[in-house]
Amino acid sequence: MSRKQSEGLTIIMLLFCLSLTQGVTTLPSKAVTQPQFIHDYGNWTYISKPGLPVKINAGNISIGNNHTYICNLKAGAKYHIYFYGDWVDYDPLTNKTDYDIFVYDPTGREVSMHTESAGLPEHLGTTVYDPFFIPETSGNYSFVIRNDDKESRGAKAGTFMIIEHLECNRWYEIFISRKPGEEPFEDAYWAYEFATSSERIEVLVEVPDPPEAYLDMYEAQLYLMANPSQGVGTMLNGMPLPWELGLYGEMHDSGIYGGYRLDAEGFRHVNASASCEYYGQDMLIDYVLPSAAAGTGNETSSDANRLFLYHLALIAENGEGVIRFMFKTDFTPPSLSIENPIESAYSDQEVDVTAHAYDGESGLKSVLLNYTTTDWENWTAVEMSLSENDTYVAKIPMQSPGSTVKYRVTASDMAGNMVQQENSYVVKSKTDMSIALSKTVLDSGESIGVNGWISHGSVTVTLDYTWQNTHFLRTVLADSDGHFTDEFTPDKAGTWTVTAKWSGNQECFPGSSNTVKFTVEKVSTSVTCSVNKATMVTGETVDVTGYVLPAERNMKVILRFTKPDGTTIERETYTSSDGSYELIAFKPGVVGRWQVQATVSEDEAHQSSSSSKVNFVVNETWLNQYKLYIIGAAVAAIIVVSIVILLSRKKEEIEEEE
Repeated sequence: MSRKQSEGLTIIMLLFCLSLTQGVTTLPSKAVTQPQFIHDYGNWTYISKPGLPVKINAGNISIGNNHTYICNLKAGAKYHIYFYGDWVDYDPLTNKTDYDIFVYDPTGREVSMHTESAGLPEHLGTTVYDPFFIPETSGNYSFVIRNDDKESRGAKAGTFMIIEHLECNRWYEIFISRKPGEEPFEDAYWAYEFATSSERIEVLVEVPDPPEAYLDMYEAQLYLMANPSQGVGTMLNGMPLPWELGLYGEMHDSGIYGGYRLDAEGFRHVNASASCEYYGQDMLIDYVLPSAAAGTGNETSSDANRLFLYHLALIAENGEGVIRFMFKTDFTPPSLSIENPIESAYSDQEVDVTAHAYDGESGLKSVLLNYTTTDWENWTAVEMSLSENDTYVAKIPMQSPGSTVKYRVTASDMAGNMVQQENSYVVKSKTDMSIALSKTVLDSGESIGVNGWISHGSVTVTLDYTWQNTHFLRTVLADSDGHFTDEFTPDKAGTWTVTAKWSGNQECFPGSSNTVKFTVEKVSTSVTCSVNKATMVTGETVDVTGYVLPAERNMKVILRFTKPDGTTIERETYTSSDGSYELIAFKPGVVGRWQVQATVSEDEAHQSSSSSKVNFVVNETWLNQYKLYIIGAAVAAIIVVSIVILLSRKKEEIEEEE
């Protein structure tokens, strides 16, 4: 079997293995010099590594013949494989070329066949619906391109390309090497593609520092290869295909697209390249899509076509090492909030920290909890676990009383953006308190005893006695075991409550006890009433006296006097310490039968009571009693005197006449 391409193509590069594991691409340090395959499909070309276009000139694969292209692929990696060019023809009136493609794995097993109609490009993904091919096993894969002798009417030119496709906003690693004075070999350069709709891209390349490695990078070069929305390149299975001439170093008339190369010669986009000046210098390409490529936003193509396809070339200049790189298109940090943050915790309590974190672009990489009790002199890091609905949880273990715990939740996305939220809480010992009463019902004037306990000894406890929203505060000192007592005499009847409270200290939280109730019942009373005379004449006064039991000073007594006509008069007086009261020199104003009754009014501590009614009579004076008789006698006397005088004068007149 010939080891040269029958149509003039040669083996392009030495065998090289490429692996991609968890976002890290790892390359072997040595290349295999001979291709390994177990079947013979005629003329063949060995492609030693992905990233190099293979030009198939017109007539290279004549009707009825085939050519095999062999490339070493790594299991699980994602490859964009396509065959297109002049032979793709949608014109129904032309003679079309019909290339069919058969794919074989390293064991020679056929993994797929692609036999589209003449002039139509083959879909070389894992399935005909996938834009990318993902090998199941590592090794040499064979791609047999056959010019169908039944359907084909030509042997037009095309380009066969295998290139590894990487995702944006992920870190990748590759080993890269170039020895001084040697021509570049396969370890010295690598190429990848990625697609994005973002108009801004950062390519970050981290070069290891000495003495870890001595590596000086020649260049990182970014190439815009397709923009189907502007008519540059085309779409196949939802993924752009490059402008074909740009794969061979040619520049588009716009000066924006193409120029792809993997050596030091050729076109360089000044604003899309970066280089090292010394060992270990990192590189950054901050690329903004030119307005001519971005368009106006009113293109007739569908939004799905507005994908920009890029190639990245990485070329070493001197030394060797593992570099890390990323295509960053996500510049927005994740959203983050701490759910229901606490301000305090008990010293025997683990604290659950819950955060809501979300990143709708590159996706979350990690949500990390850091906490400290030394104001960040040192701290502990905990990876938070995804619970559900973008909720992440972690625990902070029990801390010593008196500690202040500061914690910080950091959410990072795959693109390296991060956001932080901070909070803190104090840690103290819990305070337990309880109280009990000596009794729950007492009479007014009696005292009640309170017995209590607090979990911290030798502290001052406040007892809050409450009656109808009025608070009576008393303080007591707990002994070393936490026991305390108090005796309190309520001055008001009704329902009372009492609660013990403590304000806390540096190491202990404030506490309060259970609230207990007790009732103070009003004292029943009795009152007597008496007058110092049962009868009197108008103008005289009467004294009213009596006693109230139980004997207390300043109890108000109301004396209600009832007049002969039924109307009343009230007078107030107050008791002395022996319970006696008096109303001296009450002067009735009306003649007749009077009544007086003493009443003790209900107050906050006493029930009301009334005495029996006491009668007394007010009479007229002697003069008032016989006034009519005296007047009648006086009138009669006047009449008699007048008659006597008149008769005497009459007699004198008669005698004078005689």
